Amino acid sequence: MAPVTDPEQEYTDRDDAEQSRLRPFVLTAGRVAAHDPDIDLHTQVTARPHHHPVDTLTREQQSIVRLCAEAVSVAEISARLHLHLGVTKILVGDLRAAGFLEVHVQDAVSPHDPETILRVIHGLRTFT
Repeated sequence: MAPVTDPEQEYTDRDDAEQSRLRPFVLTAGRVAAHDPDIDLHTQVTARPHHHPVDTLTREQQSIVRLCAEAVSVAEISARLHLHLGVTKILVGDLRAAGFLEVHVQDAVSPHDPETILRVIHGLRTFT
């Protein structure tokens, strides 16, 4: 199978029936909350050089790693791959723990700072 260069296209090209069968709890192995406190909606993520082959990862995880070739927010990953935000946070946390992703934590006084929230809203509007 030839490598796909566009992770968004690879993931969204799957058969709709197959996507509808995948439930969030299957993708997260039953977990419903992310355990990594550094991963939030606006957290920037990039792929790390990895020594383990990505073909050992699930299709969703592979798409996330490929998408993170450049810095991208968790919210953007979720939107581009059509994944629930909670699922995305869990998968990003798993990939970080496995050494595939680097999470860039912003030195913010409060993640609920109005300026931060406005930047996130502005970024999300670019998708519409």
